[in-house]
Amino acid sequence: MTITHIENEKLSMQIYHACQSAGYDDCGIISFEDMNEYILRTKERIHKIPDSSALYQYALHNLEQLQTQFPWARSIIICLSWLGKYRYPPKITGMYAKGFFISRDSDKNGPEYQQKLQLGRWFDKNHIQWTGAIKDRRANIWGLRQAAQAAGIGIIRRNNFLYNEYGSWVELDGFLIDQNCRLYHDKHFQPCPPNCTCCQQACPTAALSAPYTLNPARCISTITTFAKGVVPKELDEQQIGVWMVGCDACQDACPFNRRHDWSQGRDFPGLEDLIDFMQPENILSANEEELARRICPLTADHILPEDAATLKINAQRVLRNQKAKADRRQD
Repeated sequence: MTITHIENEKLSMQIYHACQSAGYDDCGIISFEDMNEYILRTKERIHKIPDSSALYQYALHNLEQLQTQFPWARSIIICLSWLGKYRYPPKITGMYAKGFFISRDSDKNGPEYQQKLQLGRWFDKNHIQWTGAIKDRRANIWGLRQAAQAAGIGIIRRNNFLYNEYGSWVELDGFLIDQNCRLYHDKHFQPCPPNCTCCQQACPTAALSAPYTLNPARCISTITTFAKGVVPKELDEQQIGVWMVGCDACQDACPFNRRHDWSQGRDFPGLEDLIDFMQPENILSANEEELARRICPLTADHILPEDAATLKINAQRVLRNQKAKADRRQD
C-alpha cells in the first residue's frame, strides 16, 4: 500500500483494516471538497449532452442533499471490491453484464453481502456515527468513481469506468462518517493512450460518442434495465444484440481488461445453478413471480422485482435478434 497523505492516522488505518475484514480489497477516505472535480465533470457532461441533463442534474442534487441531510458527516469512505476473483460462466457471457451478476449486492441474504455488513457493525462498536446505502437509501453516493479516483485507489478511463490495477471489474461502496479522516493512495496508474478509441468503436449504439462522456438514453445497460427494455426510436433493436441485462462491450474491448481470464476464480454463490434458467427461451416461458424471485435480485437493484416484465421484453428481443442473425447467415 502506497499512502501519499493521511490524517487522523490511527483511526484512518483502523478503518482501512476494518474494510479489509469486511471483504473489501481497497479503501480510501476523502473530504466533500474532493468531490469538486465530480461536480465539474458532471456539468461538462450536461453541456456536451443536453438530453442527459435531467439525470446529471439529479446527480448534482444528490451530492448537495447528502450534506443537507447528514450535516454531521465529515468524511467519505470509498470501499472497493475486485470482482475478478470470481469465475464468470461462458454460457451467459455477452448476454448478462458481469458487474451485476457477481455483485456483492446481488443476494442480500448471501455470504458476500452479509460480510459487507460487518463494516457497519464495526462503526457502531467504535462509536462512529455513519451512514451509507446499506443503511439508508438517501445516503446512496453518486460519483463514487470520481471519489475513488480522488482517493487514489483507481483511475477513470476513457470509457468512464473506474479501473484498479487489475482492470475495471470493480464495485464501489461509499460511507459517510462523523470523523475527520483522510487516506489517499498513489498507485501510479498508466493512463489511456491519447488516441485509443477501442471502447468507442465497441459501443454498439454510439452511446459512448467521445472519451469520458456518455449518452445514458442510448446505453444498452440503461435500455435493458432502468428503461424497462424500451429501445429508443432512433436505434434499431438489432443494435442491442443479445444483451439481456446490461452490457460489457466497452469494457471487454479495453486493452487494460484483456489480460483477465474469466475462466479462473471461484464460483459466485448460486450463479451456476441458474445458468440454464437464464437463457432467453426459459426467461420467456417463466412466470413473472419466478423471475422476480430468482433473477431480479441478481441484477444488483437494476431491475426491481416489480419490473420483472422487463426480462421478458428483453428475452423477446434477444430471440428476434438471434433469428435475424441466423436468417442472414442462410442468405
